[in-house]
Amino acid sequence: MTIKDYIVLMKPRVIWLLILAAIAGYIFAAAPSINAIYVIELALIGLLSTGGSAVFNMYYERNIDAEMTRTRTRPIPAGRVSPGNALIESLILSIIGFILSYLWLGLLPTIFVVLGWFFYAVIYTILLKCRSWSNILIGGVAGNAALLAGWTVARPLDLEAILLSMAIYLWIPAHIWSLVIRAKDDYSRTCIKMLPLEMSEDKAMIMVALLNVISNIYMLFLYILILKNFIGLVILIITAAWSSYYSIKAIIKPSREAFWQMFKASSPVLTVFLIIGMALSFIK
Repeated sequence: MTIKDYIVLMKPRVIWLLILAAIAGYIFAAAPSINAIYVIELALIGLLSTGGSAVFNMYYERNIDAEMTRTRTRPIPAGRVSPGNALIESLILSIIGFILSYLWLGLLPTIFVVLGWFFYAVIYTILLKCRSWSNILIGGVAGNAALLAGWTVARPLDLEAILLSMAIYLWIPAHIWSLVIRAKDDYSRTCIKMLPLEMSEDKAMIMVALLNVISNIYMLFLYILILKNFIGLVILIITAAWSSYYSIKAIIKPSREAFWQMFKASSPVLTVFLIIGMALSFIK
């Protein structure tokens, strides 16, 4: 058991994007008048609350992780961290995150912080993951909540905020279902319900590739409608076109190789959308 194991339980390679979404939500709403203190506070609160929900997910799914080749070396199923210690870590991180959010950011942002935690840890992990393939469609609201938490630090909730948060919501299913297709044999040995497991592999590849194209188009739509920055639009068009090219290849001729190329090309699009949007918010 090492400190690294407790960090791994927080799923740092996953939660950083939700932290980025919260910061982006604030900057989209506040630019050009940015308070650096709020950015730091959002990053810390996001680390604690999303990290706490991720640890809870690892705690609750420890038996499922033990059944899958790609997850059986995680700290709990491998025996490096006890389930009790993981649960304590989850509660400590989450509660501190909620308290700091209320003290630093106020009630409304904290409501979205708590909602994001609840939808991932309770709705997605406990209630739906082994019961319905719709789990990611409902649990994906956690992604909306991250951006809306940041937005409401600067401005009241409005239609613009909801539309921007939907960029994350649309991206999540394609990303998760891509991983499911890649590790289909692993997932098939568990109780987990995912839409790609309910259909043939070729049809699943086409569906996920099409969803990825729709997600790319939606982000471009947001740049034209809301963010309104030509430089950012050009950069996003290049990134989205690269991603969509591989998606179309996977639709025309589904194969594991084509699909994996699509997955690698599509993963960075949301990151580019958020980072370029934040960087250019000051000159839109």
